[in-house]
Amino acid sequence: MALNLADWSKEHIREVFEASTDELSLRAINSTFSRSLAATLNGSPLDFDMLCGLVSAMRKQTLPSTGLRVEWRHADATPDDSSNRNGNFVGEYYIRGIWRAISESEQLVEFERRKKVSARIECGFSSRDNSNSNRRIVKLDIVATDTQIQENR
Repeated sequence: MALNLADWSKEHIREVFEASTDELSLRAINSTFSRSLAATLNGSPLDFDMLCGLVSAMRKQTLPSTGLRVEWRHADATPDDSSNRNGNFVGEYYIRGIWRAISESEQLVEFERRKKVSARIECGFSSRDNSNSNRRIVKLDIVATDTQIQENR
């Protein structure tokens, strides 16, 4: 049975960031986002290649022992029709496990990236394929902030 838009989005975003290798992460990006993606990040234009670069850079800021972890706060979808193939999605999630040095100290500090997203998802339907394997995010607006994790949390 095909996933609804919200579950599909949650599953695919988790695969992008939590993939065990960079190659698997890139595969997840390719199966989640359209190559002709129209996107913004904090109001600045973002295309498919830039998105790949941002994900790769974030993956390099993690510890091999922990990796990145996605924690969903909410996810809501509005399908266009009863087929639940195309529609709009809004959600909020945190990406944990980002480590970086602050100031001139070499001590690593953990950050989380808090993201609010609004997406348009479309499925290139063919009569031979009634699954959602052709579903892609074609439009995406992201508002993201990085927040240092306090140790006493």
